[in-house]
Amino acid sequence: MIRMSGERGAAAVEFALVVSLLMVLLLGIFEFGRMFNEQIAVSNAAREAARVMAITDSVSDAQAAAVASSAPSLDPDLTPGQVGLSVATCVGNEGEPVVATVTYPAVLPFAGFLGLVLPDGGTTLELTGSGQTVCGG
Repeated sequence: MIRMSGERGAAAVEFALVVSLLMVLLLGIFEFGRMFNEQIAVSNAAREAARVMAITDSVSDAQAAAVASSAPSLDPDLTPGQVGLSVATCVGNEGEPVVATVTYPAVLPFAGFLGLVLPDGGTTLELTGSGQTVCGG
């Protein structure tokens, strides 16, 4: 193969362009997987809070159960203030649904690295999970 003198370094430039696009794609896949894992943890925390509220009739126990069930997966940790319950007590409400809602601000570290900005102007995405069960379990 005969090379022209003006084509020196063309392969290096093409490689740099392709590798940069592949790295952005790889980071996007990684970020999506991490967000999916955090969404599962948030949904599981809400389900656990609803279950504990229906059994123990204690808002603080339900919030603590939600925090404990999500502890290994979420960073920063979930706080009791991020766990909402539809009823304050199950006494006298047997058979009524208990709905627990957990909201969690998930940080997107690679969005800032890549210079991407979400619609709210930041690099966080609010994840919401809910769980429902019946009072008296």
